[in-house]
Amino acid sequence: MGAFIAEPRRINPLLRLAIWYTEREMKQRFVPGRLLGWYPRAALGLVVQGLLEASHHRTLSDRIVALVGIAAAHAAGSPYCIVANTEGHQRYGISDAELDAIGVAGDVSEVSSFTPRERLAIRYARLISATPLVFPNDFVAELRAAFTPREVVVLASNAAYINLLARLIESLGVPAPVLGGQTAGG
Repeated sequence: MGAFIAEPRRINPLLRLAIWYTEREMKQRFVPGRLLGWYPRAALGLVVQGLLEASHHRTLSDRIVALVGIAAAHAAGSPYCIVANTEGHQRYGISDAELDAIGVAGDVSEVSSFTPRERLAIRYARLISATPLVFPNDFVAELRAAFTPREVVVLASNAAYINLLARLIESLGVPAPVLGGQTAGG
């Protein structure tokens, strides 16, 4: 089944350029971007946010930011976001075993290759993605001890961004992209 709505016949030229670039990189149709052609302001906001989230962070490794994205995508339960965030996980030094551990929402404390900060960041992404939002006092104390205030904001905004995308993509009925011949969960 396809998306809940049809793509618009005409798309803003700037958005069309962004879609072209994204599709060239993905090597397939970028359905969420095309559907946002109905409301280019939303597309612009998401593109700007995405570019900012993708920028390098002074004290957080790309690996920890990628782990947060993967954990948030799995916690949000969006097949599209899971595929998008797990593609190329090896370039961040994330092993298949680590990816599997995050995906099953199991106890990542049993994965010896995760650092204490990585475990905490994954747990934080999961808590941010849960409903209702509940942050136990002992967890907040651990978070404050392990990360600077700026790092907490970076982690929170990355997880929240993935949740926003997951909700938007799922609410439009966008199927997961096909990467390597398989979709998420299949």
